[in-house]
Amino acid sequence: MKFMVMVKASKDSEAGVMPDTKLLTAMGKYNEELVKAGILLAGEGLHPSSKGVRVRFPGSKRCPNPMPGESEIELRQVFEADDFGAALTPELRAQEEHLREH
Repeated sequence: MKFMVMVKASKDSEAGVMPDTKLLTAMGKYNEELVKAGILLAGEGLHPSSKGVRVRFPGSKRCPNPMPGESEIELRQVFEADDFGAALTPELRAQEEHLREH
């Protein structure tokens, strides 16, 4: 059984406020525990919805329509390590790379 967990956006995250080193360290530690337990498949974050796009289509476009009638999909960019700048210390970057290997 698989689940996707999404943390609801806040005014700060939608405004593009990036996490600090303290939060990145805490999340790295938590993600490491989940990887060791064998239950984390991916842990990337998404850029704000203001940088994304929603597309409505009736099903006749290139993407198969998963719903009867009109559908709406949302496209959002996934954060990469370089997006976090100096807050992602070399140690946190190494930890992230190690987790991706497992």
